[in-house]
Amino acid sequence: MTPERVAFVVDEDHPGTSEAVWAGSDRLGGLAELDLPEVARVLVVAPHPDDEILGAGGLLQVLHGRGVAIEVCAVTDGEQGGPGVGDLAAVRAREAHRALEALGLPAPGCAVRTRLRIPDGGVSEAAGRLDAALAERLAPDTLCVAPWAEDRHPDHEASGRAAARAAAGAGSPLLAYPVWAWHWADPAGDDLPWDAARRLPLTRRQVARKRLAIAAHRSQLAARRPGDLPVLPPPVLAHFRRGFEVYLT
Repeated sequence: MTPERVAFVVDEDHPGTSEAVWAGSDRLGGLAELDLPEVARVLVVAPHPDDEILGAGGLLQVLHGRGVAIEVCAVTDGEQGGPGVGDLAAVRAREAHRALEALGLPAPGCAVRTRLRIPDGGVSEAAGRLDAALAERLAPDTLCVAPWAEDRHPDHEASGRAAARAAAGAGSPLLAYPVWAWHWADPAGDDLPWDAARRLPLTRRQVARKRLAIAAHRSQLAARRPGDLPVLPPPVLAHFRRGFEVYLT
């Protein structure tokens, strides 16, 4: 019997699609390689702290190596996700800075991280504010990298839609990264737009740095209470330890 696939619920009843299933499929191995545009800047839209690392931690390293200026737009502070550790927004902001350092992108300097402080879980209600913030940061020479607008997480989808609108208005190239789709999608089906999917190979060093950056988000790797799963349990993290990343063009 096929396990039920639920968008961003991870527990014993909703194990999702395992990385072993993805690895055993010919979907990912058969993807064409991503052809990156020549740009001066990249704006990475992160609905929550850690999404920029999970979805684009390898790409950030590749672009940094090309001398591209990097800005991470942190839409929310992720204050609703994780164990009760006091000011979780501040904790997650510190974790995000450490994650950029782990990628070799100390901020400020190699990368700028801008916090919009839109309420976690409320991105849809702040669509106008997000549209304006992204529009003022995009131009034809700026690559916009954002969550896939059909990722089945409300904040991811709202961020992805806003990025698509702003990129179209500014004439910016756009790449979308799936996050929760790896949990709920079926590689044997058409849950993802495979014709638009491209593969970005990563070196061993880039994979190692990305893993260190993921590990910097300690609040997301710890269970809230004994017996609970963390926000990002090992089966979910396995999708982001691959030797490549996938983008939708």
